[in-house]
Amino acid sequence: MKDEQKKSATGETPVSSKLTEIGFKHISDTIDESIKVVSDAKDGKVLAFPTKWRKLNRRLLGGLRKSKLYVVSGRPGSGKSAFSNQMIFDLLDNNKEENLIVLYWNFEMPSYQQILRVSSKIVKKEMSELLSIDVSLADQDFINFTKAVAEYKDYPVYFHDIPKSIAYIKKINEALHEEDEDRTIINVYDHTRLVKGSKERSELDRLVELSHTCVEMQSQYGVINVLLSQLNRNIEREERRFQQFQPMLSDLFGSDSIGQDAEVVMMINRPYDLYGIMESYNGQDPRGLLALHIEKNREGEIGMIPFEADMRRFNITER
Repeated sequence: MKDEQKKSATGETPVSSKLTEIGFKHISDTIDESIKVVSDAKDGKVLAFPTKWRKLNRRLLGGLRKSKLYVVSGRPGSGKSAFSNQMIFDLLDNNKEENLIVLYWNFEMPSYQQILRVSSKIVKKEMSELLSIDVSLADQDFINFTKAVAEYKDYPVYFHDIPKSIAYIKKINEALHEEDEDRTIINVYDHTRLVKGSKERSELDRLVELSHTCVEMQSQYGVINVLLSQLNRNIEREERRFQQFQPMLSDLFGSDSIGQDAEVVMMINRPYDLYGIMESYNGQDPRGLLALHIEKNREGEIGMIPFEADMRRFNITER
C-alpha cells in the first residue's frame, strides 16, 4: 500500500489499476461469464453440437463444442478415420439448422473414399461389393447407392486432398471467419503427420506447430478442430500384452504438445481385431469391439466407451 501511495504521489498509475488494460481479467468478469454459460445451457441455447452417440455426447458435455481441440488417435488400421468420418456426418445430420461448415483436410486418402465409407453403411454393402471386386454390382444396388450419396450433395463439407502448410490452413480459416463470423468452422485433419512443412523441420516440430495453430484459431475464430493422430509403437511392446495393449497418453505421437493443447484425447483400440485378445476387455466381449478410451477430458469424465464396429460396412454404434 505504501509503495502504491508513493507511486501515486509521483503521478504514476499503480500497476494494480493497469492489469485489465494489459490483458488480465478480473474475477468478477469471469463469474459473470460462468453465470451466462449456465444460463444459456438452461435455456437450451446451443453450446455443443451433438453426435448420434448418446454416451459420447454425455462425456463431451453435449457434443463437440466451439473453440475446442479434439484428438482421435490409434494405431494404423484401428478405425480412427472411419470413426471420425461417421462422427462428423452424424453431427451434420443432427445439427442441420446450425450454421456449420466442415473443412476436411483429407491428406491420407482420396475424398471419394470417405463418401464410399458413408454410403457403405447406408446401403449395407461392403466396399468390395460397391467396387465389384468379385461380382459386378447389381443394377438396383447401384441405383440405391446413387440415391444414398446424392443426399449428401448439399452438405456443407469441403475436401482438400493435397497436403498444405499450416500457414495455408490458418489463412483459409481466417478468410471464412471474416466472410461470416456467425458460422462455425470444423476442421478435420486426416491425419496430422501428413501436414506439409519444410524439410528442415522434423515431423514432430510440424505437429507441435499445427497443435499450437489450432489453439490460436480456436481463440480467434471459435473453430472446432478434430485431429487424427497416430499412436507410437510403445503400445505394441510385448510387456503391454499384460494390459491387453490398452492405450495411454504417453502412447500418443507428440504427446507432450498435443496432450497439453487438446480439450479431449480419444484413443481407439480394437483388441480382438488388432491383437487377437479373446478374454474380457474392460468387461466387454472383445469380438467386434471398438474401445474408445477417453484418456483426457478437461471438463468431463475419462474412461472407456464400448462401440460395436462393423468395419466391413463402416458402421459404428454404441454398445
